[in-house]
Amino acid sequence: MEEEYYFIFKSWSLDSNQWSILIGSIGFLLTLIGFAIAFKIYKNQRKDSAQDAYVFFQLSLPDLNNAILSTIQNLENFIKNLENDNFSNPILSASLNDKFINKINIVDLVRYYNQEKKQKIQNLKDLLIDANFFGDYHSYFTNEINFFRNNYLEKEAQYSKWQLLRTNKFFSSMADQNEEDSYKRFYANWTKNLNKDSEVFELNEKGEAIKMINRPLLIKKHLIPLAKEIVPFIQFSEKANEINLISNQIIAAYDDIEEMKISIEKVFKNDIIKFKEINNLLDKIIEQDDA
Repeated sequence: MEEEYYFIFKSWSLDSNQWSILIGSIGFLLTLIGFAIAFKIYKNQRKDSAQDAYVFFQLSLPDLNNAILSTIQNLENFIKNLENDNFSNPILSASLNDKFINKINIVDLVRYYNQEKKQKIQNLKDLLIDANFFGDYHSYFTNEINFFRNNYLEKEAQYSKWQLLRTNKFFSSMADQNEEDSYKRFYANWTKNLNKDSEVFELNEKGEAIKMINRPLLIKKHLIPLAKEIVPFIQFSEKANEINLISNQIIAAYDDIEEMKISIEKVFKNDIIKFKEINNLLDKIIEQDDA
């Protein structure tokens, strides 16, 4: 005879097979409930992680934006100073980097934007791509500046020899009794005209040159003519030959400097354009209520 089992009341009696089915069903149901609870917990954790990633991301953006605005200004000042033949090293903000992105779970961040800010998801993706640019900019910028500075200062040292032509070389030629008078008159007139040229120099009340104000005109109006017009004296004067060589070196150095300036200005102007694009992108991404 098959045994019967009951739960609390005999009227609720079930045979062993029925009890097995019931217990199995209850176990299966409990398993489903467990999975549902676990999924709910997991979903909430994912939502919390996405929210945390978004909050940290938003808190980091204002510093990055300020660093980019500062970089734009510093690069523009560098170009302006360089155009005035004043070389100075720009200082980049330490906040110009992508380190904060490395601290964020990008999957969580993208999930948040897909769920809560879908209209800005493309802006986020564009910024993550641009991070390759501003993230490595310090290293790239340092290499560019170091290369430019070393070559610029070398050429500038050669260019600065123009001052010798109106001082040491001039006095040496004038004092040399073996030099022909025609050469001395030519060189003396050239030096006199140079020193009194108010388009090239700022002059004091006595009419003395105190400051260079026009480098291109110094080359065009004085150095190029000197290099050409002194040629007839070279066959009679070693000093005239030396002055001709120095003049041509100065002209060549000036041309090299101008080419270098044009090249690096072009590079940094393109960088400025890129930084302005990133700045506009950040303005779209930064939430004023969250920042």
